Amino acid sequence: MMNDNRILFVDLDGTLIKEDLTNLAFFECLKERPLKLFSYLIIFLFRGKAYLKEKVSKDYIVPIEKLKFNKASISYIKTVKNHHRVVYLISGSHQLLVNQIHKHLKIFFESFGTKNNFNMIGMNKVKFIKDELKILEFDYLGNSKQDLPIWNYTKKIIYTNISSSLRKTINSTKLDKHEIKEDFSN
Repeated sequence: MMNDNRILFVDLDGTLIKEDLTNLAFFECLKERPLKLFSYLIIFLFRGKAYLKEKVSKDYIVPIEKLKFNKASISYIKTVKNHHRVVYLISGSHQLLVNQIHKHLKIFFESFGTKNNFNMIGMNKVKFIKDELKILEFDYLGNSKQDLPIWNYTKKIIYTNISSSLRKTINSTKLDKHEIKEDFSN
């Protein structure tokens, strides 16, 4: 497991933390600035999801102390780093939010999120990793069906906090698998 030197990419929402930061920012915006949110939603119809994520994330301060971090994922990341592997945080949440987690944890080489009208989810993550970062072989730690296309480009499916239907799908693949049993305890 640890004797290779492939770069590890780690998903944020549901993998590293239990919450979804975009949802938290959206509901905060709904509560604090409902009229602005309404105008964002109208423009979203023309500009897309990445635009909406940027607008709701712009003034949002992530409540770090209230988040439920996956201690098992953090432990795995530290073990990987102790084997001199590079670890990146990559998320569909906006870069403004991802930066706050990156700065708090101080365990990632760099972090990447949705920005510049590029929604960092699913195949867009693969495109970014291969085209922008020029990384051809990598491992990926994730937790959702949106991660399935990414795992198709890895040698091993590394997962945590998954649904029973996703477990069935993962078990039907021929790829190596490694489960990290989630631990969101305080």
